[in-house]
Amino acid sequence: MLSKVSIICVSKMVGDSEENDDCVIADEMIYIPEVRNEKRPKVGMKFDSLDFVYDFYNRYALLAGFSIRRHSSGREKYNKEILRKEFVCCKQCVFKKEEPRAVKRHLGISRCGCKAKVVVVKVSGCKQYAFSLVVEGHNHTMTPPERVHFMRSHRHISEPAKLLTKQLGSADIPTHKKMSILEVQSGGMEKIGFTKKDIYNFEYYESSLMKNHDVELVTEYFLAEQKNNRSFYFKIEGDSNDRLTRCFWADATSRRAYGFYGDVVVLDTTFNTNRYGLPFAPMLGVNNHGQTIVLACAFLSKETTESFIWMFEEFKKAMPGGEPKMIITDQDAAMARAIFEVSQLHFIDFAYGTSQPSSLINYHGLLMRNIGKSLRKPSGRLTI
Repeated sequence: MLSKVSIICVSKMVGDSEENDDCVIADEMIYIPEVRNEKRPKVGMKFDSLDFVYDFYNRYALLAGFSIRRHSSGREKYNKEILRKEFVCCKQCVFKKEEPRAVKRHLGISRCGCKAKVVVVKVSGCKQYAFSLVVEGHNHTMTPPERVHFMRSHRHISEPAKLLTKQLGSADIPTHKKMSILEVQSGGMEKIGFTKKDIYNFEYYESSLMKNHDVELVTEYFLAEQKNNRSFYFKIEGDSNDRLTRCFWADATSRRAYGFYGDVVVLDTTFNTNRYGLPFAPMLGVNNHGQTIVLACAFLSKETTESFIWMFEEFKKAMPGGEPKMIITDQDAAMARAIFEVSQLHFIDFAYGTSQPSSLINYHGLLMRNIGKSLRKPSGRLTI
């Protein structure tokens, strides 16, 4: 439990000038937390690493009612080894008012020039660090015990909470609902020990780890689909860094539908993914009920002739019954060259305002009106 804070008024002058000893400013109210002596930092204490120094000072800060952060370092000139390190109160320093801030964002902890800090130096002849300066005085009140664990250096997502967050994410539960579930599991907001922002940061970190393993993850997913249905067809290519460059897939339902409704195919590459910027190329048709059907899908890193040739070749391999009789495109020159390269079938380079037959305009319009709804409709297949 946190101890109470004693308030001490300090006014120390030497002649006509102030004496500045890094912790006292004349006529300023100084707050010194009352913490048990064995938990307080003292000059001469030694530690095996800077991480141990941080952990010790952070535990003291939790008892005292403030948060800490790492500050300046002094390094050896040649091997860059850290010889001196400061750990300060989170309210150390102040923002300069004259500096314009183009982007204003909420700062959870304001800074007020607090002088509380510890300084450690490398002990000569060994790998240990020792406190060379300890400043305990703060120029602000301490945070109450019931709120101190929400300060930045004390917030921590436990391993069980991380595991539950991942499981909830796999069920497509949004972050604000995850937080509500975690609060109930922890016994209330006051006991959870982290904030919604920490969950967002954790999810961003996890997604950044997976981002460099695109090919591995997508292949694993498609292989699982193929295990459940042997008619599932896919092809994936990646670069030397295991990042996805292009992929093509068509499930059993789409391949079967192509056998009935594959005479005319519409290809539109105007869709883009937000995260990776890979153009999304759905190959679409219309069934006998006038409904849009997805025949196949592809992601392409570049809209080049070579990429479209690769996609059309995979499409021909995947689909029964040979090539479509007609392909309607969206005025993409690279796509047109690829179609001529791969086959001699008839294609329409579609554009509104030209003298296209009304039946083709109606056909294209029907597809474009329904495509968004069709792709967003939940199913047992991969959703884009």
